[in-house]
Amino acid sequence: MKMRSFTPILIALAIALPCRAADDIPPPDKTAGVDLQSPEVIARGMEILNTTCGGYCHGTGGGGLKAPRLRNRTDLSPDSLHATISFGRKRGGKFMPPWKGTLSEQEIWTVIAAIVSLRTVEAIGEPGAQPAAH
Repeated sequence: MKMRSFTPILIALAIALPCRAADDIPPPDKTAGVDLQSPEVIARGMEILNTTCGGYCHGTGGGGLKAPRLRNRTDLSPDSLHATISFGRKRGGKFMPPWKGTLSEQEIWTVIAAIVSLRTVEAIGEPGAQPAAH
């Protein structure tokens, strides 16, 4: 009986938690001067993502190949993305190389802008689908 009173709260949390709002986007003074919401930055980030990470690992437009897809991933925060891209990751026999030193700090944040923009992609089934407008 007491569970009934929690049901609306649980439903609200289930809906709200996966949806990260723009308020989790750090300002440019925390991202090496990169505006993660700028359409120009996002476009450049997609170019870098598609040429460095897309062909073999994450697929064109973050659709996923040998590595996890990056589309509709509301669980990826800008800070966790920065750590993973910078220092790499090894999990379950899969390895992502560190990009720090290969990509500049600004380029890493530019790629993060592109990945964050993929949180809501309309045409999921199409390779290279463009992120929804912000």
